[in-house]
Amino acid sequence: MIIVTDLDDTLYPEIEFVYSGFRAVCSYLKQTFDLDPKISYEIMFQELKTNGRGNVFDAVLKEHQLNTAFNRKKCLSIYRSHQPKLTLYPEAERFLSRFSNYRKYLVTDGNTHVQRNKIHALELKKHFVKTIPTYQYGIQYSKPSAFCFEKILAWEGNKTPSELVYIGDNPKKDFVSLNKMGTKTIRVLTGEFHSMKAEPEFDGQYTVNTLDEITEEFIKKIAL
Repeated sequence: MIIVTDLDDTLYPEIEFVYSGFRAVCSYLKQTFDLDPKISYEIMFQELKTNGRGNVFDAVLKEHQLNTAFNRKKCLSIYRSHQPKLTLYPEAERFLSRFSNYRKYLVTDGNTHVQRNKIHALELKKHFVKTIPTYQYGIQYSKPSAFCFEKILAWEGNKTPSELVYIGDNPKKDFVSLNKMGTKTIRVLTGEFHSMKAEPEFDGQYTVNTLDEITEEFIKKIAL
């Protein structure tokens, strides 16, 4: 079996990247406007907690009458381009070690530069045949598109979809196209969507609480 994994909230907690980005922006605001980084961070954190991440930079800039288009764009650029400090889930480290002899690919959505920075920070390239930020081909090829998975099958010598197993966390987009193709899909109950109920066609065919449950025996069993 060829193993393909998602990145965010599957191999590491994505919120780590968010907090790391906030710290980078706070450092910039300190250097440029002499804003207290602790206060800036708290404003961002509370905005995130209350309304999500969409307007976190607006919130801190408005607090100091600095909410211009230039400043918003600069904060977003720093957030996206900063070199994050990230840590794999312990169970992800064990998973990658356990399947070190398997051919593995990583498929991840999001800004290509951001995702590559995450991959670099987590030192993931050594574990995978290829790491694939879907946006490098165009946003239209992000999940639920099967485009990148079809490329993997072609790279692997025109394997069939049933010879591929995909592990992800997001039932909104991760599994629906692959389920239709006949790929084996596993949903790991981590991250933002861990408690989300999903219709069968959108859910993983198999569900685990942690990557520790995905053993070689497990993979061989679902391959039958």
